Amino acid sequence: MPPTAKQVVAHWSDREDESSLAVDWEEAHERCRRCAYRARLEKCHIVPASLGGTATPDNLVLLCSRCHREAPNHSNLQYMWQWLRATCVPLYDTYWTVRGWEEFEVMFGRKPFATFADAGEDSPASDYRSLLAAEFDQTIIHFGEGRRNPATIACMIAELEQKLATRLGITLPDPPATRARTGPWGI
Repeated sequence: MPPTAKQVVAHWSDREDESSLAVDWEEAHERCRRCAYRARLEKCHIVPASLGGTATPDNLVLLCSRCHREAPNHSNLQYMWQWLRATCVPLYDTYWTVRGWEEFEVMFGRKPFATFADAGEDSPASDYRSLLAAEFDQTIIHFGEGRRNPATIACMIAELEQKLATRLGITLPDPPATRARTGPWGI
């Protein structure tokens, strides 16, 4: 019989320090260990079964389906814990929004709203809220996902910037020319 989610959590709560992880052990049976969203969790093999990993609490971690797809598939279990600590966020329910801001930087080659700070503009928070609320109506959550993906969030930020720039008479820089991303070896 496969272990329950609570058995997986109980195993790791005695062995891993929660202080640098996204979720307290008390809520780890209902929130993803990486993104901290409350979701239907999957039992993710730390060492994949095809590399000799077992379906036992010492080789499982609870992740949402999105994080499960991004998890490392390696025979050394320490990489899973290193990945969880390196990529989690300290506040519940913010992981995918943070990823959206990072996606904006990749897509537009600059930090969101940097142009406004450079121009000395500080628009009231109420402006941001009302414009952002309108922008939510222009997007959807992809079927089966449960939240907007990082690329959609990046586009929402870009639209919000454009509306604020128009209102304030600021010219935004053009996005960088479309280019293939290269890896550390120039490939």
